[in-house]
Order: sequence, then structure tokens, then C-alpha cells
Amino acid sequence: MRHTGTTAPKQVQEPGNLPDMPLHAAALQLCSTDDLRANLAQCRRLGDEAAIRGANLLILPECFAFLGRKEGDKLAVTEVLDARDPGPILGTLIDLATRHRAWVIGGGLPERVPGDDRRAYNTAAVVSPDGALVARYRKIHLFDVDIPGGAVLRESDGTVGGDEVVVVPIGERRVGLTICYDVRFPELFRRLAFDHGADTIVVPAAFTAHTGRAHWHVLLRARAIENQCWVVAAAQHGRHNDKRESFGHSLIIDPWGTVVAELAEGDGVIDAALDAEAVARTRQQMPCQRHAVLHPSRG
Repeated sequence: MRHTGTTAPKQVQEPGNLPDMPLHAAALQLCSTDDLRANLAQCRRLGDEAAIRGANLLILPECFAFLGRKEGDKLAVTEVLDARDPGPILGTLIDLATRHRAWVIGGGLPERVPGDDRRAYNTAAVVSPDGALVARYRKIHLFDVDIPGGAVLRESDGTVGGDEVVVVPIGERRVGLTICYDVRFPELFRRLAFDHGADTIVVPAAFTAHTGRAHWHVLLRARAIENQCWVVAAAQHGRHNDKRESFGHSLIIDPWGTVVAELAEGDGVIDAALDAEAVARTRQQMPCQRHAVLHPSRG
């Protein structure tokens, strides 16, 4: 390990020709702007750094490809997400995955909504080491808030919410997908871990600086502790424009709730080996799943 600065569940099939191997995750942190080409170039640079460290699971933050001044700006770069004919955003994920033989999760990108030219899905796309688009999670909880002393944001002005819970098998591991504001809804994490066996949950995010200072660490640690799983949060950081500033502090948290890697600010990478035994040991020593009276599957 290295340290540096709702509705029906959806399960996807892992490509059968890939070897099983320990999960070594890297969270990429950057400060995206409305310059698509520059953002994607930085994603490639950080992805290359993560691969040099031995990571085989790369997680990019929400809005990694584009972050404009208002919600509607992203419509200019929406993509259909077709691996046979990828646009520049999906193409970058496929390039990283195939060059480094790694799983890549593009934390939140604007996916085109058929028949809707005013809104997009906020989608986490999962690409396997052979370049296949194996899963997509469309953000369920949309960030419509008026923060006292902070920003007024209405994600729903330019985004359509998703309605599927998604878990991705990676070898013997199961990785649950969420995006940013989802972290405030523990019932989603409960379903991922308790009902669908996730031992790792990713939280790519562009958390605001104001709410991040108050809640980021405590929410992520709580989700790891409650569900006794690894949590990997890849974050945006810094000032993107005159309207948006993100908190940073990408984190990797173990099933006991310990922060094992953190990057407070600046572009960069954190990485850690996500030990499956740590999950099994924590769940055996404190069997919360067996003790849960209000388990989702029990009604």
C-alpha cells in the first residue's frame, strides 16, 4: 500500500478471459474545467502514474471530463457511450484500460438521453481491461440544494436521474457504484453491500468545498463502517471557475473505517491494495449483517 500527498439491482457479467488478481485501487484527483481536451489529457497522465504504482482499478472523479459554469454547459460534450464507436470521453477510458490492462471507472460523465436535448445522465462508466464497456451506473440522487452561506445548485436542471443499483464483479470481488451526493443516502450503500455482496464501494465526487469541510470525511467513514467494506472516493479539488469550488481530499478507507490514504489538495493519485481478508475479518468479528433487524431483504 502506498500513501501520497431505489429500484431493481443491476449486475453485470465480467469478461471471462481475464485473470483473477488482487484488487489494487487508485483514486485520481484533479481540478476539471470546461476544457475537455485538457481534462482528458490530465486523466491520461494521472492514469499512467497510477498504473506505474501497480494499480489495476483506476477511479476517476465525477465530472472528470468536463465541469462548466452551469449544468447545461455539459450538453455540448454528451456521448452515447458505444464502445464500438466511442467519443473522446469513453475513448479515453478505453485507452487507459487497454494500455494498462486495468479496470477503469469513469466516475461521472455526461451520457446522452434519447429524445432529450436539454438533459443528460450523470453516468459512471466501467471499462474492463480488454476495452469492453461492462457497466454504467446513472446517478440516482441529484444534487438540488440551496446551501446556507454556500452555493445554489440544481443538478436536475441538466440531468436525468437513474433508477438502477449496480454492482460489478471483478474477479472474486464485487464493486458497488455510487456518485457524489449518493453518499448521503445510506440505504443505497446498504443494498449494495447487504443485498448484493459488494465488498468495495466507489464514490467518485465533485463535493462542494462548503459541504466537504463539514461532512465529507464523516459520511465516507460512516458508509465504510456501517457496511464493513472498502470505500474509494476519487475527488475533484480546487476552484474550477468563478461559481464552483470542490473540496478535494480523495480518500481510501478500510472496512474498519480507517483512512489508509488521502490526498488533501492538488492533482495526484492515491492508491492501496484492497485486502479481501480485511472485509471478511471485520464482518466475522462484528457480524452486523446477521444482527440487522431491519435488513432490506427482510422487508
